[in-house]
Amino acid sequence: MKTDILIIGGGFGGAKLAQFLHKAGVQSLLVDAKDYFEVTFATLRNVAAPEKTGDAARKYYKDFIHGDFIQARVTNLTEETASLDNGDTIAFKQAVIASGSSYSHLPMAKSVTSLSLTDRNAEMAREHDKLAKANKVLIIGGGIVGVELAGEVADAHPHKTVVLAHNTQTLLDNFKPKAQRVATEQLKNLGVQIEYNRHYQQTDDGIIDKHTGEPMDADLVYLCVGTQPNNQFLKPHLAHILNDQGMVNVDNNLRVIGATNLYALGDIADVGEGKLGYLAGGQAQYLAKQIIADQQVKNNKAYKRNPLMALIPTGQTTGVVQLPFAVTSMKFMVNMKQKDLFISKIYKEMR
Repeated sequence: MKTDILIIGGGFGGAKLAQFLHKAGVQSLLVDAKDYFEVTFATLRNVAAPEKTGDAARKYYKDFIHGDFIQARVTNLTEETASLDNGDTIAFKQAVIASGSSYSHLPMAKSVTSLSLTDRNAEMAREHDKLAKANKVLIIGGGIVGVELAGEVADAHPHKTVVLAHNTQTLLDNFKPKAQRVATEQLKNLGVQIEYNRHYQQTDDGIIDKHTGEPMDADLVYLCVGTQPNNQFLKPHLAHILNDQGMVNVDNNLRVIGATNLYALGDIADVGEGKLGYLAGGQAQYLAKQIIADQQVKNNKAYKRNPLMALIPTGQTTGVVQLPFAVTSMKFMVNMKQKDLFISKIYKEMR
């Protein structure tokens, strides 16, 4: 099999890049282990309150991707070919590594086993059933995912005890102090119990703080830490392009350092900005222009890194917005995402 541009991974960056290239008349092939695209930041509410979004966050690639698509897992990549788990080999002129990252212990966020849309919908239903049966929920990790999950669970299930444990003295590390304070206040207003400087781990004797030895008697535990870059297929021949964190090193044009015809974007790439869906989409738009410039043997300006901006829901009606110049919880801004968690917006952008 041959293609001009091979795109490995159909997340926010990979799927958008496929659409941009198709519109520009550039031949591309998108390969993903799943047969569906998922708006991953909508999955937490999907589990906590499935009646709000249903399964709208997921769609078959075949229903909206305009270019070529193959459901398969890339098992090995060189600078000229990609080997697939179905036995096929794809030769390419250029390849884009957009394989993303995964939570090994939080399947509701990103599944590592449900490769069909039917299986993923069933997996989410099972996760909701587990939550519905629990009386006390422990959420480990006070980053974006942990904060959002705590708010969603506490809002949809006010009679449950929800504990959010973090290993530092403030939630949302690397965010502005005001954003940290606002999110903390909003969670407390929902009844979330926040514990700082905690290092809970699962032992034979139950859940124990490894520093204090104090136990935790939760019925259900969500581990919202420890994302891992999906880089296994790079290690046989391209281990030299990975940094110490397992991400792909890229230059100012998102070209892989140490490879002449490879690019990378999104969570797998060490771009130098936040790991958020809208940023991966912006990288995809830039990279489409870069690839077209390559084909026309023209220079393209460097990719401009973006400051950290985020709209973090803390339940179904509240949230905090961090902008480069301000932090706010104004209703009209929070409600932009609360309407449907940007699901319709994402699919509109994918057309």
